[in-house]
Amino acid sequence: MVVNIKNIAEILDNKLSLIERGILITALLLKEEDPKLTLAKVKAKIKIATVRAELINLHETGSIKWSGYKAAKKALEKERISPDVVSLIKFMNELYRTNFNPNLRSVNTGLINRLENNTVDDIKMVIANRYAVWKEDATMAKYLTPYTIFRPSKFDKYLEEANRTRKGESYVNVSNINLKGGEEITSKISKTFIDHEKYKIKIWRVGDDGYKTGNGMVAVRTGKAIRKSLKVQEYGINLGNKREFIYTYIAK
Repeated sequence: MVVNIKNIAEILDNKLSLIERGILITALLLKEEDPKLTLAKVKAKIKIATVRAELINLHETGSIKWSGYKAAKKALEKERISPDVVSLIKFMNELYRTNFNPNLRSVNTGLINRLENNTVDDIKMVIANRYAVWKEDATMAKYLTPYTIFRPSKFDKYLEEANRTRKGESYVNVSNINLKGGEEITSKISKTFIDHEKYKIKIWRVGDDGYKTGNGMVAVRTGKAIRKSLKVQEYGINLGNKREFIYTYIAK
């Protein structure tokens, strides 16, 4: 590491944070003792892992020349939590009814690595497919965790199975159209449903006032069946008949 600051006065730059100033002051004091400042000596005084972002900025602004800059920047970018990581862990939590924290390395490391070679939709398919396959199996359900789902030795196999069987695709579909539990399934929404996939819904009778009446009936219907019945009802309404039922979505 080479310090390009010659004196303390140069550190009083408003563009530098207090932490960055502290690092430079420490480095200068060390340099006074030993003009041939080494990274090892700086490590003894500064916990580099905790100020890596600041060291990267100091290198980029020319205050220091750091041989470990490229590796440190690559590692930092890899660790930063992207919106994709947050949204995928949120999707997993909503589907699995869990509370995994996307900021924890034990949760996000495998996912970050999988995002290097896979799309968000690929990863959603694997998350949903494993849930569809394992949710009713008491032995396997406990493996519905980021550590297992994003394991490099298994992920490609899970993705192949998800794409081949399409099992769990409805969960991805519902997530992508942002359909929430209790929300009405309109004809427009039903057009995005997958023909062969099954959806859990509640069927409500409609009163004379046009609103839902009673407690509703829970049912499971394929996307094709839902779309067809809504189309038939719309046809009747166009002929002057009143609306007879309302479908609402039941999450999982």
